[in-house]
Amino acid sequence: MSEAGDESVVVDGKRIERVLEALSLASVGAFEEAISLSGALTEDRFGALEESLLVLLRELKQTREEHDKAMSDLESSRRDLEEQLATIERQRIAIRELSVPIIDVWDDVLTLPLVGAIDSARAAEMTEKLLQRISHRGAEYVIIDLTGVDVVDTMTAAHLVRLTHAAKLLGARCVLTGLRPDVARTLVDIGVHLGGLTTLRTLKDGLRACLAMRELDRRALRKKPAGEGKEAKEGKPSKANAKPEASGKAELNGKPERKALPKAEPKGPVEDGVA
Repeated sequence: MSEAGDESVVVDGKRIERVLEALSLASVGAFEEAISLSGALTEDRFGALEESLLVLLRELKQTREEHDKAMSDLESSRRDLEEQLATIERQRIAIRELSVPIIDVWDDVLTLPLVGAIDSARAAEMTEKLLQRISHRGAEYVIIDLTGVDVVDTMTAAHLVRLTHAAKLLGARCVLTGLRPDVARTLVDIGVHLGGLTTLRTLKDGLRACLAMRELDRRALRKKPAGEGKEAKEGKPSKANAKPEASGKAELNGKPERKALPKAEPKGPVEDGVA
């Protein structure tokens, strides 16, 4: 290399090609290869440029490594967050299933034990699941147990009444059990009416009442004559209710008809006023 004056610099073409190649490698992120091309620096004005380029390449390499590490940490955090969200969703589903447990305690008898507060969303979910279970199992009796419910307000009572009405439309009768003394007093104080819903003290009493109703229904079905339903369906009167038809003119307005007597005819000619 030779210098011409203070501002002119003569540089070997290979040094210029090496610098261009280093910049090309740095543009695609190959900082290690770009730095290795620097080699031994020459103490001249172009060497100062090469040294500045080397410092820049090293800083870009460090920045790129820090960026890659930050992106890796961010990706790891994203995966952890997705796993946490999946865990929360599974827990939410499990809690929702546990919040509306429907138990088959006997043939045709379901039990819905409730725990905690009952809001609109939970009431809608309770109604949907209970109606599905009644339809699927063909249940005829439902025991709604409130032993685990601490507070029953007007809205909760309205939800329960609507729930029992919906179950009744599917042919299931509901029994309410487990009302605590303070809850019963609160219902009386706020003037809540349960719409004639049967209430019993414990779940055991509710099951006993459902079994008794079930036995009465079975006996009523066994005692019903087999032909009664067929005659009623065809619109024909049964023999017990059939009334005998009036024959001829034997009766009129509940009284027997009087028969006319034959008129007497003269036996022969009448002479001198003597028959």
